[in-house]
Amino acid sequence: MAIVVFIVFKNFVPSIAVVISAFSDIVITAALMDMVGITLTLGTTAALLMLIGYSVDSDILLTTRVLKRKGKFSDKMQGAFRTGFTMTSTTISAVALMFIVSWIGQIDVIRDISAVLLLGLFVDLMNTWMLNAGILTGYAGGDKR
Repeated sequence: MAIVVFIVFKNFVPSIAVVISAFSDIVITAALMDMVGITLTLGTTAALLMLIGYSVDSDILLTTRVLKRKGKFSDKMQGAFRTGFTMTSTTISAVALMFIVSWIGQIDVIRDISAVLLLGLFVDLMNTWMLNAGILTGYAGGDKR
């Protein structure tokens, strides 16, 4: 994944920001799993792998919108935020419903997967829009570009 990101962006700072954000998503989500008592199983490992894909997707959306489009930096960041936040909030809604249905139906594997995904999606919001956006703002120089 990291190699493909480096090939696509051909620049170290945006590429490393995507990789750091994805890595941070997994580490923080795993720590939260431990705090709330969710064990690492085959299902929760699959959920963590799904988070890597989701994190890279949202980070590439942000990075591509900010670095490849023309216009004011603040307008590009605002457009990327609107799209990314809509995408993530829709996914959070669907996964929350999955959690509720699996909890009522007592489907433990799906409940654990959806719990990990919920934790991870909130962590991804934080990492994408604070960590990655902050790195890109420093790199791109705000509205100077």
